[in-house]
Amino acid sequence: MADTVRGKFQLVLLTPRAKLLDARAGSLVVPAHDGQLGVLRNHSPMLTELGFGIMQVREMANRPDAFFIIEGGFIRVSENHVTVLAYEVTTFEGKDKQQVDKMLSQAQNAVAGQDYIRTQQEAMDQRRAKYIVQMAEMIQTPAPLTQESG
Repeated sequence: MADTVRGKFQLVLLTPRAKLLDARAGSLVVPAHDGQLGVLRNHSPMLTELGFGIMQVREMANRPDAFFIIEGGFIRVSENHVTVLAYEVTTFEGKDKQQVDKMLSQAQNAVAGQDYIRTQQEAMDQRRAKYIVQMAEMIQTPAPLTQESG
């Protein structure tokens, strides 16, 4: 069993509504409040505030890499156990191709169509939309063919 867990740590992703991930991972990159934070096995203990951005989980056993848009929260690293407590999470995980295509199409339209942002909520929605498009590019999900290519 020692060979199967070499180089990995336990990762748990929680929101106020659900546990979204509980897996062994080889690496993690999260958006901290002051920049990107990388975590590998045997990382020193820490607790820090999360920002807004894409969380990347790599080298999981028996499943592909995972990506999540994190909107605030905290991360705790201790003894090869990482807990991410996020206020809001957006992901393609558990969604079928139609749902992903719809999310991506709406995000692309929001990014393309917002010249003037009137409220803080609209700014947050556009920022989330940009991250959805970026997350799709990171996992190489083909964009739906809703607009003309030129």
